[in-house]
Amino acid sequence: MIFSSIEFIIFYISVFFLIRFLPSFQSSIIIFSSLFFYSFWNPIFTILIIYFFGFSYLSIKKDFSLKVSISLILVPLIYFKYSLFIFETLNLNFLVSFAYLGQLPLAISFITFTAIALIIDVKNQTYKENLSFKNIAEFILYFPQLIAGPILRAHQLIPELRKKILFNQENLKLGLLLFLIGFIKKIFLADTIALLIDPIFLEPSNFNSHDLLKAYILFPFQIYFDFSGYVDMALGASAIFGIKLPINFNKPYLTSSLTEFWRNWHITLSNWFRDYIYIPLGGSQTGETKLYFNLILTMSIAGLWHGASLNFILWGFLNGIFLCFEKKMKHFFKTQNSLKIFLNCFLIFNLWVIFRITNFNDLLNFFTIFYSGFFSIFTFENIILIVISILGVLSQKFDNYEKIYFVSQKAKLSIVLPIFIIILITGFGINAGSSEKFIYFDF
Repeated sequence: MIFSSIEFIIFYISVFFLIRFLPSFQSSIIIFSSLFFYSFWNPIFTILIIYFFGFSYLSIKKDFSLKVSISLILVPLIYFKYSLFIFETLNLNFLVSFAYLGQLPLAISFITFTAIALIIDVKNQTYKENLSFKNIAEFILYFPQLIAGPILRAHQLIPELRKKILFNQENLKLGLLLFLIGFIKKIFLADTIALLIDPIFLEPSNFNSHDLLKAYILFPFQIYFDFSGYVDMALGASAIFGIKLPINFNKPYLTSSLTEFWRNWHITLSNWFRDYIYIPLGGSQTGETKLYFNLILTMSIAGLWHGASLNFILWGFLNGIFLCFEKKMKHFFKTQNSLKIFLNCFLIFNLWVIFRITNFNDLLNFFTIFYSGFFSIFTFENIILIVISILGVLSQKFDNYEKIYFVSQKAKLSIVLPIFIIILITGFGINAGSSEKFIYFDF
């Protein structure tokens, strides 16, 4: 079940009315509806998510050491996502038959990191409140953020879930607007771009440099509209309940450095890696050489988190290298901010190609064809595309939570609700009631 589907709308309305008319069962409704939400994709993996919140509770109550707790929380992720990759990379062919070869459990990486953050925060007393089994289950399972984040900390969500949900027009207007913006990003933008560029990335050697430019320019927008669209819908679904989730994107393509980009792209994941890997390694407090090592290692792990493939590790590693280069050379670059934004987008867009293409031969073919015919790509059609992409980057100025909140306060529900219904019906009509699953569902 994905947010941009009729099934989810029916599910959400059902949960809405259950909480509305049975407020004393609020926590139980959230827990069991979240289990249903997760099981809708593949019921067998419900056992897996029960393991996550069940073991998290046991680990906290029995005060297991962090080494034991984190190791056991990581076991499902390593088996389901990385076992085949590890055995093949280490040439352990006799173990390949024991590797998992089926469909990846939905959002296993997100759920794992959520559970790890909870266990570490409680153990280190970053979060000091007493937690019941119900508190932990509700925190891990909360359906708006369950599948693709934002990755939450205990202090961000548990106090919100403990409050009584009070439905009012202000929350409803904000939630509907946020959900609608995310829906438009996903259905009308991300899914449309996918139709144009997925065949190009599938077989880049079958296309010329003109076509590759389309894929090069449009994929960064596809992944942005797809992922930020999901998060907007998650924030919207929560806002209707009066529950505020942290923003996960803040105009990432309008940044003037790669460092700034990673502070504004998938913010909750970047913060997770900073707090639970980079800083424990020593961060920037252990000398310049160690700083660079910590940065490259952290980004390489972040790349591996995205998938069991060498291209993801390379993508993370190169991000780390360029981040180190920025820190080393920042005093030598004194250019106009608009030029910095352009150069930063150029770098990020190249890195996105590495992220997108898992096969190294296809990756090499893409860059070879693209750059060997670079000066012939500037056809009228592609110039128009470049202009549209520039406008797309500039439009991020308006993709702003504060602006959306301001509009929601001024708008009337009698106007917001009909617009919401009309756009949803139009979107479902275009996509026959649903859409492609979100890109980050695979991570």
